Amino acid sequence: MIDRSDDAGVALIRMCSEPANVLTTEFADALSAELARARDDESVRAVVLTGTGSAFSAGVDLFRLVDEGATYVDALLSSLDELFASLSSFPKPLVAAVNGHAIAGGAVMVCACDYRVMAEGNGKVGLPELRVGVPFPAIALLTVRNAVPIRYQREVLLLGANYGPAEAIERGFIDEVVGADEVLPRAKAVAGKLAQIPAHTYAFAKRQLLCAARGGEPSKMEDELLEIWRAPETHGHIRGYLDATLGRSSG
Repeated sequence: MIDRSDDAGVALIRMCSEPANVLTTEFADALSAELARARDDESVRAVVLTGTGSAFSAGVDLFRLVDEGATYVDALLSSLDELFASLSSFPKPLVAAVNGHAIAGGAVMVCACDYRVMAEGNGKVGLPELRVGVPFPAIALLTVRNAVPIRYQREVLLLGANYGPAEAIERGFIDEVVGADEVLPRAKAVAGKLAQIPAHTYAFAKRQLLCAARGGEPSKMEDELLEIWRAPETHGHIRGYLDATLGRSSG
């Protein structure tokens, strides 16, 4: 279901569950577990998430949903909540290499990543949940609203269209589009660049953004912010930055 390879501190997590990385309880749980391992692995500084073939993820396995009924629905929604929460709160840089179609839950996964690179071509990104007939789980809705500009939210959520790469950029699903052969190299390059940010600073910034998205008050995190600003390791990083950009590290 999941394949992982590490290179220079960047973990490539590849979804490879046939067909089309559809989201089942088993697949969602397996991906959540792999994310937890990457989160806890001190050698991993950043993660790139990608799919296989023409699909990043085609979303929920609707055939299984209708075949297995209410009991399966309860288990599936619980697994999806955990997966979307794991992605949204992942403390390290998380970059999506969108190799193809990212539909419904697949699009939510893309929105949960910090930066999204998509391949040129026929891949589509969209949220057809309401056309399918189901409402959005709360965490999925929050994740999408945190990525898609306000002026497009009603369109993408209510109309449920699927968008090609250029339209997906305009609507906030995707940050940049590159040739199919460049998706992974570019995603890894972005992940590597983000990994240069001190881990504690990056994780804190992500929690600030998540707090604000959920209607909280990032100002209540000021004590921790002050600790980071005061920390010797922070000052060491600042010296390195000054030396690299100005050629000196002190006044």
